[in-house]
Amino acid sequence: MVPKAVQNAGYTAVGLGVLVLQQVQTGRRDIARKVNTELGSPWGRLVELPGAAGRQAHAALADLKVKAAPVTSRLEGLPRLPGPVGQVIDGGRTRLCEALRPTGG
Repeated sequence: MVPKAVQNAGYTAVGLGVLVLQQVQTGRRDIARKVNTELGSPWGRLVELPGAAGRQAHAALADLKVKAAPVTSRLEGLPRLPGPVGQVIDGGRTRLCEALRPTGG
């Protein structure tokens, strides 16, 4: 049995993680929209960073995901809440864990 305070702290951490992830995604979309507006359509579709900067960014992201693996496994192991609130939390937990899971590259 997980103590209630630990369980609540876990759910709070998942919720905060989801909020941060959503803010990052919103910022990325806003920047892409602004680039598309200012530089035109072909430039707005660029997703990858060029050359060494892109490789360095991808390496840093991969390193972050490796370091987040213990947190991800603990999030996945938290007990589930019943009902609609539990479904919302499970959806956010799943999205956060997928975003933090290391890729095979």
